[in-house]
Amino acid sequence: MKRLVVTAAVVMVVAIALTHRCFGDRGRLTTEPEFTSLDRSVSGNDLTSNQDPAATLRFDPAYEYIGGQKFILYGVADTEQHFFVETTTDGELASVYWVQYEAYLPDKPYTYDYDDSPLRVTLGDYVFHTDTEAFAFDPDKKRRRGSDGSMAREFLAGKGYTYPSEVAYARLVYLTDAARNKELMIIFMDDLVRYGSTAAELQEGGPDAERWPEVERAHLERIEQTLQVLAIQD
Repeated sequence: MKRLVVTAAVVMVVAIALTHRCFGDRGRLTTEPEFTSLDRSVSGNDLTSNQDPAATLRFDPAYEYIGGQKFILYGVADTEQHFFVETTTDGELASVYWVQYEAYLPDKPYTYDYDDSPLRVTLGDYVFHTDTEAFAFDPDKKRRRGSDGSMAREFLAGKGYTYPSEVAYARLVYLTDAARNKELMIIFMDDLVRYGSTAAELQEGGPDAERWPEVERAHLERIEQTLQVLAIQD
């Protein structure tokens, strides 16, 4: 009897673990990326969308367009990504713009909420909810599959790029309508070497912690200097 109880308990634990793995791993629902028939178009350094919002993102000539992809994120959101990179003289990634158009599928009753984002950045006629941070990137760290971040990293890796080891990061999000189920997200990542500190040094309690507002401001100014968002007039 005792052996049967132990066996039943083991079976139950395994079943719970498998259930969590299958249903707790949303990444398994993300579809394989497609690289053609994208909804947005690129001409030179202009990325143009005719909807959500109808606007052109114009990048500084220092940035090169390396392509885009689309997929269904977590089985719930139609997602399209585009990438513009700035490289060093050695061909390494100095900074990258990762642009993402995302919309929940019509049968999904979800909305986006960025009201707790601490900053606002205005580009053209558009006000973006904005978050910033500095972090050290470990290429060997195990990460969750199927997230938009993992899809972006895999795309860049396929082009021969990896993030700098020390990163200044900003996420800008514009909600395209009152329903709050569509968004334009612009992520800008810059090599922290440009700012003279490491992420650990800029963290709270770090030796350069008092410099973070200065670095944050300089990072956001780089966006304002290298990206224009131009509304398409009817």
